[in-house]
Amino acid sequence: MTEYRSRDQQREGLAELLEKSDDYRVLRKVPQHYANMPEGGAPPEGRCLALIDLETSGLDPDQDRIIELALMLVWIDEHANVIGHFGPLSWQEDPKVPLRPEIVMLTGLSNQDLVGKKIEDASVMGLLSRADLLVAHNARFEISWLERRYEELREAPWACSMADIDWLKAGCDGRGQQHLLGQHGWFSNAHRAGDDVWSLFILLQEERAGWERDSRSHLQRLIDGADRTTMRIEAVGAPIGKKDLLKARGYRWNGRVWWKEIELPLVAHEQAWFFRSGLPAPQLIEITAQERHR
Repeated sequence: MTEYRSRDQQREGLAELLEKSDDYRVLRKVPQHYANMPEGGAPPEGRCLALIDLETSGLDPDQDRIIELALMLVWIDEHANVIGHFGPLSWQEDPKVPLRPEIVMLTGLSNQDLVGKKIEDASVMGLLSRADLLVAHNARFEISWLERRYEELREAPWACSMADIDWLKAGCDGRGQQHLLGQHGWFSNAHRAGDDVWSLFILLQEERAGWERDSRSHLQRLIDGADRTTMRIEAVGAPIGKKDLLKARGYRWNGRVWWKEIELPLVAHEQAWFFRSGLPAPQLIEITAQERHR
C-alpha cells in the first residue's frame, strides 16, 4: 500500500509539473465511487435528487430495450450544497435479442454479460420515489424510456444538466458530458451507466465563474434552471409563409406547431412581435420542471 501511494504521489508530481506549462493539459480520472451519509445512514434533512443514466440497445424506445440503468441519490441544502449522497447503484437487463455491434463497442457490454439479467423494478421505484427531482444529462432521452416502464414517473419533475445550465455563460464550450468533464480536468469511463452517473455528480459540484463572474457550482446553476417558471410560446395558426420568419426568431417545429420557450419577463415583448409580424396571437403555456423536458 505504501509503495502504491508513493507511485501515485510520483505521478501526481509529474502531472503538476506538466500543468505549469501552457503546452500541456492534464486530465485526471474521476475519483472512485464513495458514499457520504450521516452516521447511521439516515437520509439528511434536505431536498433529494436522483441522478439517472441509461444504456439501451438502440435509440427507439418503442422497439429497443434498456440494458443498463444506474442511479444515485443526492441530498442538498437550501443553497444547493451537497449534504449527503449514496450510490450509484446499477442494474442490467437481458434484451432477449442480440446487441448490435455498435452498441457492444459503445458500452462494452456483450450479450454474454446480460444473459439472464433483470432490472429490479421494485428497488428502482423505491429509490426514485424518495426523490424530489429527477436529473439526467439528456433528460428527454431518459424520460422517453422510463415513463414507458414506470407509469409513476409520468408526473415527476425533471432537471436536465445539458439544457437547464447555460454552459456557455458558465464559461464552457459544448454540452456533451465527456467534453465538459475534460474542460474541468477530468475523464471517466463513458457509456456505462454507473460511471456516467458518478461523473455527472463530480461535474455538477465543480465551480466556475463564467461570464457572470459569480463562482457558483454547476449544481446551483442546475437547480436555479430547473426551478424557474417559463412560458412556452406556440405560434398556433401561423401561415406557412411565416415559417422562415419564425425559424429566424428561434422557433422550432415539433411536427405540429412552431414553438419557443422564453422567460416570463419577455412574454409581453414576444406578443408584441407577433402583432407587428402579422401573426395570430400566440398560445401561452406555463412551463415548470414537470413539463419542460417532455
